[in-house]
Amino acid sequence: MKKLLMSTAAIAVVAAFAMPAHAECDGFYGAIRGGIAQHDVSASSGIMSGNSLDDNKLMISGALGYRYEHWRAELEYVWRDRTEHDRDLGKTKFKSYSYMLNAYYDFMPYNWWTPYVGVGVGLTQLNFARIDKASGQVDSIGNYDPLNFTWSVGGGLSLKVTNRFNVDLGYRYYDMGGVHNADITAQEVYGGVRYVF
Repeated sequence: MKKLLMSTAAIAVVAAFAMPAHAECDGFYGAIRGGIAQHDVSASSGIMSGNSLDDNKLMISGALGYRYEHWRAELEYVWRDRTEHDRDLGKTKFKSYSYMLNAYYDFMPYNWWTPYVGVGVGLTQLNFARIDKASGQVDSIGNYDPLNFTWSVGGGLSLKVTNRFNVDLGYRYYDMGGVHNADITAQEVYGGVRYVF
């Protein structure tokens, strides 16, 4: 009898998580995300060669979007903390901000949990500066501040807390274009919350 009750309870729990949640809310939503960003630079020559930008840094973003069944579309602003690298002649500083238009596909939108995939396009403000060790000022290399086309891909898992409130865990890869003949990319691991208004 005890085994039967335990088996029945286990089946009920699995069924509860597998079945769709009723009275699902589609519509406009707001989202806040936070996590770790890791920049990477690819340059065989030029001022960016030998610069390490792969420190794990804080990222925070805010988004406004619209959800309808399997699909979500949103506008997002992504802030990433500055990364610094000490060199013999001074210090390099690098920072990025992104303005993205994202689209997501939820595989099981009305379940208590669903995997999702996403893509994005937008613009990233890159800022690179090299500081002279002796003077503490930007050296002769100067300061580069381009606004580059950016694309991203990623995916994750969303957990429904209520019909309006979701918790997301995800990963994204960014291609941010270049700074002075160097290609800049980033990877992000994040957690976030979404609320349908």
